[in-house]
Amino acid sequence: MEEIFLPEFHPHNLERKIDNRPYLCNGCREYGFGLRRFKCEQCDFDIHDECAHVKQTTTHDYYKNNIFNFFRKPPDLSIVCDMCGDFVKGSVYYCEKLKSSLHPCCHSLPSKFKFYHVEFTLSDKIFSSTCLWCSNDSYLPIEGLSYVSKCNKYNFHVSCAKQMILKKYYKGVHLGNSFEQSLQGCLEIHLGGILKRQRRRKIVMSFVITNLVLELSSAVLDQVSSSSVNKTQFALFGMFISFVAMLTCILELIFEFRIENLILRWSNTLPFPWYYYRDQRRKPFGTFKDIVGFVCAICQCVFTTVSYCYIRKYAKNPIKISIFPIIFAFGILFSQILKNQETEKPSRENETHESTDDQLLQV
Repeated sequence: MEEIFLPEFHPHNLERKIDNRPYLCNGCREYGFGLRRFKCEQCDFDIHDECAHVKQTTTHDYYKNNIFNFFRKPPDLSIVCDMCGDFVKGSVYYCEKLKSSLHPCCHSLPSKFKFYHVEFTLSDKIFSSTCLWCSNDSYLPIEGLSYVSKCNKYNFHVSCAKQMILKKYYKGVHLGNSFEQSLQGCLEIHLGGILKRQRRRKIVMSFVITNLVLELSSAVLDQVSSSSVNKTQFALFGMFISFVAMLTCILELIFEFRIENLILRWSNTLPFPWYYYRDQRRKPFGTFKDIVGFVCAICQCVFTTVSYCYIRKYAKNPIKISIFPIIFAFGILFSQILKNQETEKPSRENETHESTDDQLLQV
């Protein structure tokens, strides 16, 4: 077990404590999260890892390398942390030139970081988006800095992040071993689902567009083959493209199967085990909305194959017009609408439960 001795803070040796519960740091007087802390069991003394390993002088990227000096007690009782906007009640980093103060835990936060494909940067200005947690825009008086995404779609106040992380820990949710890791964990809960759904929709729409282009190309070649001199070649190309479209539908189903949180279980309606969605009221995988595109692609393959076989034998093609590309298009769009509605329902329910839990904690 790691031990340190900090005579300027406490007369006893402090041991590394492994405990997920939130605690009040006796150094900066701010709440701490995660495993990175030291504790004196006999005196009930806790201190952040950031407060235990301080530097007498330090800098921060956001403040353009201005020098911050460490103080065990605030030089002025009325100063607030420029990062989170909370009052400074204990040890602090203070810059005389800027008249700026930073809690040691706030000082450990990066000036920018990347979450999935979204890049967040510390800023004192918010342009259009609202806070992920308090939903307040830039016109309301909230002290401190905010993390703003490069795309300007998302932002959150550092003070709001501290409150949300604390609420999660009180609920028994362990987010990370430091303030920065806890911030990432909290974003994973609140924003990770949104970004995953957006990425999933982009990938699915690429499948949809590819299938539509292939199916329409197959239909055009099918019709051209009935009047062209090179009937056999056009019919062969049309059949080949229809099979590629069917393969694309199979890849889309495999993608859906992998990204969805499916479980294999028995049910009363089927005589064999099957895969079911976890977050869509236990609905089975492979319903109409899942396989409509695949079914239409199979039908198009059958028709193009029949057409090619007749044309190859120089017989009259019994299929004059293929309407399946149109049916396929409407079927795919309709299925995507159904999927979007069902994926948004669980997220709205989770947000409702989250806000209800927060109200109960406040009470």
